[in-house]
Amino acid sequence: MSNTIFQRIIDREIPATIEFESDDIIAIRDIAPSASTHVLIIPKKPIPTVNDLTEADAELVGRVYLVARDLAAKYGIDASGYRIVTNCNADAGQTVFHLHFHLLGGQQLGRMNSHAPSHSTGRGNVLLEAGLVVLLAIGLAIGFNAMNPKAIAWLKPEYKRVEASQEELDRILGVSNTAAPGADASQATQPSTGSSTTTADVTAATPMATSAPSAPTPATNNSATAPAAAAPAEPAFVAEPGVIREIKLDAFKKLLGRKQVYLIDARIPEKFAEGHVNGAVNVDGNTVEANIPQILTIPKDRIIVIYCDGGHCELSHRVADVLKNFGYGPILIYTGGWAEWTASGK
Repeated sequence: MSNTIFQRIIDREIPATIEFESDDIIAIRDIAPSASTHVLIIPKKPIPTVNDLTEADAELVGRVYLVARDLAAKYGIDASGYRIVTNCNADAGQTVFHLHFHLLGGQQLGRMNSHAPSHSTGRGNVLLEAGLVVLLAIGLAIGFNAMNPKAIAWLKPEYKRVEASQEELDRILGVSNTAAPGADASQATQPSTGSSTTTADVTAATPMATSAPSAPTPATNNSATAPAAAAPAEPAFVAEPGVIREIKLDAFKKLLGRKQVYLIDARIPEKFAEGHVNGAVNVDGNTVEANIPQILTIPKDRIIVIYCDGGHCELSHRVADVLKNFGYGPILIYTGGWAEWTASGK
């Protein structure tokens, strides 16, 4: 049986924002918070559910609550109030079967579900029942939306949108503004300014800073027998964890086909099946939090390029935000998306 995501965090296979750690407990920030303060407090002992606790675990669980108390004080929510929740099995919403506790606070959390008997009669009772029906319908809608893997966000998220500068693109593409020693000045590679620059042009300009100078070879007058120049290698990958930038069609075309690029289609699987950019892998932006194990199989020594339908690119940004939390980067979002790509004639 494979280790859970929490065990992999404990083993340092997966990065996380650690808020507390001892020999037997770790506390991390939830990457999809349900409140202003949302911390997961996890016993390091691999206990699947509350049902699997034994008398020997009583002291461990007691320490969990002491950690929750101290973290609540640390975040300044001890006076205003907070909640400690653990779920047991599927009906309660447990998705990771390694015992953990949610510390929630920093805002009004609302009442827990309760059953209160009604003693009203007559018209007041009718109005009360009508109100309860409305509240029940709203509650069911919220509950269904929360459990739906393609849930609709109640508030449209606002993403920080930063377009990649020409300098950043040149660095990622390996474009140099300086001609090689001895080369004709007219052959110096200039920064990309338009779609007329080809991928071949960019590759030819790739710097070879990491290669040792080759030994001189005897001159020859027979150009026909001279060995062909080796194709320059792609520039070495430079990690930029957490960096998210937006790019346009010209840069997107230049990135395609590079070994360093990991291409993600953030649309729903049905649209991906209808058609997608060659080489793309589907990671549905609507359900990205539920597919973190898939996310974590992506190599970290890659330039991540994401596209969706285009426009505001919410799906691409949702995938990018999760990748950012796990230390991936640089991450580039192609804003034109599938719509512009198909209209351009590919």
